[in-house]
Amino acid sequence: MCMQDPPSSFTLLHSPAYNSLYFNHNHNLSFDSSTSSLSDPMPPESDVTISSYRLCWDVFLSFRGTHTGHTFTMRLYHALHGRGVRVFRNDDGLERRGEIQKKLLEAVEDSAAAVVVISPDYASSHWCLEELAKICEVGRLILPVFYWVNPSHVRKQEGPFEEWFVWHVQRFPKERVEQWRNAMKKVGGLAGFVLDEKSDKSDELIQILVQNLMKQLRNTPLSVAPFTVGVDDRVEVLKNLLDLKSNDVRVLGLYGMGGVGKTTLAKSLFNNLVVHNFERRSFIPNVRSQVSKHHGLVSLQNKIRGDLCGRKEDLINDISDGISAIQKIVQENRVLLILDDVDDVEQLNFLMGKREWFYKGSRVVITTRDKEILYGSYVDVDFEVKELEFSEAMELFCFHAIRRKEPAEGFLDVSKQIVEKTGGLPLALEVFGSFLFDKRTEREWKDALEKLKQIRPSCLQEVLKISFDALDEQEQCIFLDIACLFVQMEMKRDDVVDILNGCDFRGEIAVAVLTARCLIKIIGDGKVWMHDQVRDMGRQIVRSESLTDPGLRSRLWDRDEILTVLKNMKGTRNVQGIVLDCVKRRMSIPRDRSADEITRENFRRKPSCKSAFEYIKERYKKYVEDRKEKSKEVILQPKHFQPMVSLRMLQINYSRLEGQFICLPPKIKWLQWKQCPLRYMPSSYNPLELAVMDLSESLIETLWKGRSNKVAVHLMVLNLSRCHRLTATPDLSGYLSLKKLNLEECSHLTRIHESLGNLNSLVHLNLRLCYNLIELPGDVSGLKHLEDLVLSDCWKLKALPKDLSCMVSLRQLLLDSTSITELPVSIFHLTKLEKLSANGCHLLKKLPTCTGKLCSLQELSLNHTALEELPDSVGSLEKLEMLSLMGCKSLSVIPNSTGKLISLTRLYLDGSGIKELPASIGALSYLRKLSVGDCTSLHKFPVSMEALVSIVELKLDGTKVSNFPEEIFVGMKMLEKLEMGKVQHLKFVPVSFGCLSALTILDMHDANITELPESIGMLENLIRLRLDKCKQLQRLPDSIGNLKSLRWLMMKETAVTRLPDSFGMLRSLVELDMKRLPYLNGAGNNVSTGTIIPEIREQPSSEAILTSFCNLSLLEKLNAHGWGIYGKIPDEFEKLSSLETLCLGHNNICNLPASMTGLSYLKKLLLSDCRELMFLPPLPSSLEELNLENCVAVQYIHDISNLERLEEFNLTNCEKMVDVPGLEHLKSLRRLYMSGCIGCSLAVKRRFSKVLLKKLEILIIPGSRVPDWFTAEPVVFSKRSNRELKGVIFFGVISFKNIAENQREGLELVDVQGKIFNLTSEVFSTTFRLLRVPRRNEDHIFLRRFGARTPLVFQLKDRYTLHLQRRNPPRIEGLELNNCRIHLVFYGDDDYEGDEGSLEEIQYSVSQKLAKFFNFAADYPDV
Repeated sequence: MCMQDPPSSFTLLHSPAYNSLYFNHNHNLSFDSSTSSLSDPMPPESDVTISSYRLCWDVFLSFRGTHTGHTFTMRLYHALHGRGVRVFRNDDGLERRGEIQKKLLEAVEDSAAAVVVISPDYASSHWCLEELAKICEVGRLILPVFYWVNPSHVRKQEGPFEEWFVWHVQRFPKERVEQWRNAMKKVGGLAGFVLDEKSDKSDELIQILVQNLMKQLRNTPLSVAPFTVGVDDRVEVLKNLLDLKSNDVRVLGLYGMGGVGKTTLAKSLFNNLVVHNFERRSFIPNVRSQVSKHHGLVSLQNKIRGDLCGRKEDLINDISDGISAIQKIVQENRVLLILDDVDDVEQLNFLMGKREWFYKGSRVVITTRDKEILYGSYVDVDFEVKELEFSEAMELFCFHAIRRKEPAEGFLDVSKQIVEKTGGLPLALEVFGSFLFDKRTEREWKDALEKLKQIRPSCLQEVLKISFDALDEQEQCIFLDIACLFVQMEMKRDDVVDILNGCDFRGEIAVAVLTARCLIKIIGDGKVWMHDQVRDMGRQIVRSESLTDPGLRSRLWDRDEILTVLKNMKGTRNVQGIVLDCVKRRMSIPRDRSADEITRENFRRKPSCKSAFEYIKERYKKYVEDRKEKSKEVILQPKHFQPMVSLRMLQINYSRLEGQFICLPPKIKWLQWKQCPLRYMPSSYNPLELAVMDLSESLIETLWKGRSNKVAVHLMVLNLSRCHRLTATPDLSGYLSLKKLNLEECSHLTRIHESLGNLNSLVHLNLRLCYNLIELPGDVSGLKHLEDLVLSDCWKLKALPKDLSCMVSLRQLLLDSTSITELPVSIFHLTKLEKLSANGCHLLKKLPTCTGKLCSLQELSLNHTALEELPDSVGSLEKLEMLSLMGCKSLSVIPNSTGKLISLTRLYLDGSGIKELPASIGALSYLRKLSVGDCTSLHKFPVSMEALVSIVELKLDGTKVSNFPEEIFVGMKMLEKLEMGKVQHLKFVPVSFGCLSALTILDMHDANITELPESIGMLENLIRLRLDKCKQLQRLPDSIGNLKSLRWLMMKETAVTRLPDSFGMLRSLVELDMKRLPYLNGAGNNVSTGTIIPEIREQPSSEAILTSFCNLSLLEKLNAHGWGIYGKIPDEFEKLSSLETLCLGHNNICNLPASMTGLSYLKKLLLSDCRELMFLPPLPSSLEELNLENCVAVQYIHDISNLERLEEFNLTNCEKMVDVPGLEHLKSLRRLYMSGCIGCSLAVKRRFSKVLLKKLEILIIPGSRVPDWFTAEPVVFSKRSNRELKGVIFFGVISFKNIAENQREGLELVDVQGKIFNLTSEVFSTTFRLLRVPRRNEDHIFLRRFGARTPLVFQLKDRYTLHLQRRNPPRIEGLELNNCRIHLVFYGDDDYEGDEGSLEEIQYSVSQKLAKFFNFAADYPDV
């Protein structure tokens, strides 16, 4: 068979994925095993880059030639070929036998992406199916084209494919055919492109495919997809060890040698656990290296606090304060904390503290190289991360060396030896495999093996150094710069490249080489990352330059070593780079006014000796604090740097430089001085070779002193972002090399020097959040190379320069939230513009008619503008992929010309004023997302919408549509998500609903539909169905049981009264919410909402409902509130062994099953308003919340002492309850509601214990006495020396008078408030959550405790005043608040854990005192 040649000329494909790929006409794929060559011959030397040896093909075309070979596929091939994309296309005329087929499958492995054109006869060829299976196996990018076929037929192998698979079953092994079926199912389920036989839009589809592929290839990482071996299996093992359904605290330790994959495994575990409802999560990488930095432990403590708090916190500067703060957080929240690469047990002491501090259900994972660290009281279970098994190691090595799972012919033996020598370490396999990627002959591999054999076993760094030694001199220098200087700064890739380019290096190419060799990686939002073993290898190379004298080394990164070298003038000409990042210690801005501001205002308003004294005192305190902060500054002298004549990179963040700047080395290329304290750079500093200058966050007012214009001729990057005192930019006319100028968030910048408009070299200009900037230079004719112009949030900017004709290179123009009123007509010259965003420009009413001339525009976003119309010319934007007009209330019409937007894939019109969609919308055959939510003027959809065959997401929420065209859904075979909630004029859903075979999410909440069509049962892929508040919906279709994939069914507040017989067949259900409001149990009107309730013709059948429930064995959440279920819950309920939440409130249940303890994962049991329930059986110990509100018949409850995890217990209005046995043992209880419990209040008070009250935060119970050792409100807080405030307890009496009994139902207690005042200014207020008003008028006492991490205590500062008050005005007129008391709990007041029976009363802890108070009040109620 003949292989197709790649493109016939050298073409540059700008792609991070391939990094300057070159293609050669003679670059043919070679499979000649006799030469033992892995790939093609080398291109000419002048064209060789590392990327020349990447994957041989960009795209593999898979198709069946009968229908498509000489028409669609050929044209697609030539279109890609013409754009420089290397396309592998097999010759459909040749037979695929033996060696030919093998080479085809190898070509699949050697391709970055695959375009699969599935035509009606595709499955007739078992070769095509074999290709397809291979394409799915390699896991690369797949773009399916459904050529005259229905995607659902592909998925199910129906229609034209059915007979071919019947035929294949008879000829091929069952396992092989099953692989083909799975591949068809997978590709049929992908969001691809549908080409309808009736429409001739193949040319438009080819254009979209080419654009899509070009974009995808640019965004594909070098390895095409993340590749790990064995991680998923190990993650499952770890999840089992963590026992995630258990409420215990679990600490897991992972240990193993460096480079074995502990961090990768920990990250995968963290990502996997995100879905497990941890309230707070934190992953702390590289603990060992970060602790070694100055104030490293404190920095990590702040990071943990920030992650786990979920809000911005004041920075901590003391280790002891840090661990105390962490203790408070983990005591009150279920957290997931992963500490990676711990090497000292002291690090655990200060980063996690004691395991008993953690709130139940928390999980902590520690990774380390030292197993000894895991011993002691920290870890419950450890897990050794071992080297990979040989087969796994071989797979990982082969992927990085040749991008295949197995060695090529002739390389098997050498591959085996290499894998054995690397010892199964993933890092070594990855780096060494990547080192061999451009080594194509067997001889080169054997030479590398010989080097490997010379290394002693288990010496990982020497293995890694082989890859370092293979770099050229400049690449080695750059590698050391990154390892020693940039990695610890978490610098972004673009910033690293800028610095390297400024040092006259080929930064882009070098970073690409290092990435290809797996010596660095680009992660997250573009940060450069290096494995600590690789980093340590690089740093060891630098240390070996001089083992004893750091001043003789080329790079310095250790703070103490740097300060010693500078202080002793030990620097030499060897030093090339220094990074000294002094920790930023400034506190974040407080949310409330400072005391000195308040006292100053009081003194101004009412001058007196007292107010003057208060003001002077507060000013002095602030002066002392400022002096203390200033004393922490690091002061450097320029003369200390003078001997370092080779210094090219210098970072001195958050330090002060005092002395003659002329002493600074003249060859500095990169200077980063964040928070520079100077008002301007001194006149003695003349940085002629400076290329990158970063003075962000500084006090700079003007860049240079006086009128002097210090020109850095070579300056390429100038960063002055967040320099809030900068008022004007300097004269930039001499900055001939400047490419990037960052002035983001220079809030006082009002003027841009006119010279900026003449910067011919400028590529990137960022002025975001310069909200005092009024205008730009009128003449910008010099900005011929500007690509990015960011003006977002320049609120006062009213106009762009009128003449933009010279900005011919502009690709991105961001104008969001500016005051511009129009775009200049000269905008049509911006023929390279790809993105135009003007969101929130409230004065922008129209676009120029020439907008259609923006021939490269891909994104146009005009959300929340005053736009009144779109010009017809927008239809000429053939490359436009996204059009967003959300919130354009004045826009009523979308022009018909939008149907010409052949590349449009996303159209967002939410909240706009449009009245109808254009009839031409059906021409948008490749539209993927259409959103018209909350378009309240939209009343109908055009019939042409049925032609939207590629639509994947459709949002119709809140429209006024009353009916759909009958066939609207017939063609939407790709639709996965349909949102049509609040479409209240819609009564019926068309039968064509059932054609949406790919649908996974259907949301119809708050709609007025009366029934669902039986065809809904055909939605076999539906996972989530939401029908909440469909109050006219009286029945579910019988076919609903066919929804085998359904996992979430939300149907609360509907009029459904019975479940269909097939309901129990929904065996995949995980959550079922079918809550009914009480008024839905009878016909009539809901007075409170005005909703007309349909007449209920039949009552729910308890037996049928309960039987259906018992079949749903995977159910985790069940809410059947208000369904009128009566009688006894059957013992079969224990089949719901996964149940975590059970709500059966407002039913007529008389008994719960004795088998309730079998529901071992049950956390919430909600039985409110079950007025016939008389007794509670033994309950599972996993319970966290138990609600018996208004269970007025309950008299007895089984001993609950086993409910050690119970946090909330609601017994409101359980008037007949006589006692709560076991209550005294509930050590986790936080909220106890006993309003109206007149029958058991005394018995319960006798049971109050120190254990119960220790964590109790809310209590309300009948009574009228308050503890006399509490202080009457208000209370002034006085800070105590060495005794931290740990909490505040409020106590008071609530009286209910003149509240009619018929008005008490559902009335909530929301009138009790705690407040903080700073002198006369209210700082903070919080309302106590005391739930329901009792049914009787008895007085009630309440207790409300706030812990140290609560906002109330967090806001409390010295001399602030605490108040306990009734809301003004009150929500409940008859409520009175009396005898209000407050008690402050300091460190040591409530910390004693032991038995206090033998202690004197004066020695009691706060909780013990409270217990004695309640016990006495119960024994002597009349005293």
